[in-house]
Amino acid sequence: MKTLTSTILMFLIGIVVFAQPSQGTMIAKIKANHPSATSVELTGNGYTEQSYDNGAYRDFYLHSYRIKAPTEYSDITYCYSGQIQYVKSGGAWVFDNFNIGDKWYEGVPDPDWNEILALLMSDIEGYVKNNHYVDIVGNISPIELTDDPDFHWHDLNSVSFNTKVTYSEKQGYTKLAKGERYYRVRLYSDGYQEPWKSFNSTYEKDKIDKNSFEITEYTSEELDAMKTLYEIDMENAAAKELENLPKIEVKKFESGKQLYYYTHDIILTKEKDVILAYFYKVIDKETCFVKGSSSLMSNDTREWVDKVLDNLEAYRACYCLYPTVKEEKETRIRFYDRENRRMLDMAGVQRNDTWMLTEVDFYAANEDEQARLKSNSSNCQDAPDLTYVPPREVVSYKVGDAVTGVFSNGEYNATIDKTDPYNSQRYFIKLIGDNSGKGYWMEEKNLKQGHVGTNINGGGSSSSSSSQSFKVDDVVYVNTTKGKMKATIKEISGEKALVDFKNPMYDDTWVSLSNCSYDK
Repeated sequence: MKTLTSTILMFLIGIVVFAQPSQGTMIAKIKANHPSATSVELTGNGYTEQSYDNGAYRDFYLHSYRIKAPTEYSDITYCYSGQIQYVKSGGAWVFDNFNIGDKWYEGVPDPDWNEILALLMSDIEGYVKNNHYVDIVGNISPIELTDDPDFHWHDLNSVSFNTKVTYSEKQGYTKLAKGERYYRVRLYSDGYQEPWKSFNSTYEKDKIDKNSFEITEYTSEELDAMKTLYEIDMENAAAKELENLPKIEVKKFESGKQLYYYTHDIILTKEKDVILAYFYKVIDKETCFVKGSSSLMSNDTREWVDKVLDNLEAYRACYCLYPTVKEEKETRIRFYDRENRRMLDMAGVQRNDTWMLTEVDFYAANEDEQARLKSNSSNCQDAPDLTYVPPREVVSYKVGDAVTGVFSNGEYNATIDKTDPYNSQRYFIKLIGDNSGKGYWMEEKNLKQGHVGTNINGGGSSSSSSSQSFKVDDVVYVNTTKGKMKATIKEISGEKALVDFKNPMYDDTWVSLSNCSYDK
């Protein structure tokens, strides 16, 4: 009996030794940590947990609490929710730590909604978040507080609350979804009752009922044509950028080659804002701008434009004014750098009566490479001939037409005798004055319209004059130090003419009429 009593006594002692800290002990400890508190409350039930620390398991006891304390403002109360922690040591629980908690304020008047709304509307993209902004079509509804705003004052200069807004958003390639969305907003200011300066928002996906959305179906083309708020902003920004750039005029380019060399010269010699203004003028709107926009470049286009603008020093170090050409086509040219190693590509497309730029691509050399390249001129070339020679117009003839055949020994008047049924540009001609009955198969390119040559019997039907009288708009060839250059006469004054050279790298110039001729 004595043994049983001793066992029970030891068991009860163990319970006392390892019993949780008393509420009075914990509250006293909390008050000591928050001396200004007017209210201390233990919340919920305490609990124990075990964690591994420094090679051994340790037992902890934790209990949550809440305190309230006055502030310098009589109607506003400071609140704090934290956790007191004890650790088992030997045969007792010993205070260990106060775990970090959360503070807030009660009694703060609700913020002025008009002031909040003005701040939110000043940054709609920041409010709805970028990943939604890029797909929103049309106007958004007025932003409103939800039925339960749940104002939470984190500090006297920061409060969060619930808002709602309705807008239409693209879904996939064919759907437009209109519905109510919810955002938790947090405001920040420099101090209590100071103006709100900034905010952040959180899209509350879990609160949104997508089944309530109004879904409208469109074709992919129709939906793609609907501009989002992001696209409108980008277009407005591009239009503003364009408006502030220097106003420049660009000549029409008769060939892709003229465009490429002129563009290269602009990049080598002009300031950054002039280059950008030039790009806006000559970049192809159909393929390089956002559909329907005259100012917003596509992302890919803007990327290579910015690469040029951001690497002008590298570009100018790498390339001669007249680089070696590796490959040349009407729609693309490939230049070598000064060492004939890396490439510079330019591409273009013909639009109506001019050529437009579609791409500039090059390797942006680093500083060490630039220092080496800029002193190398061994591969630089002479100025190219940029005179445009239009393709010859193909003429169709019929039997009986008067033509002139171009032979190696002269040009002779003839008549079309028959056509080639298998080749529309091949004709059988008979020469005027040739009574032998012979004829010749001739390619269209070796024929001239009408009788402008010599009859086979020695008679002629053509005449020439050494005298030339020029008039405005005549296309002539001007003798220059660089050879004959094609130009158009714009004005005549006495024995001089103002000419517009076809090569866009040369400005309009007054020249002597004696240096002009119709012959190349």
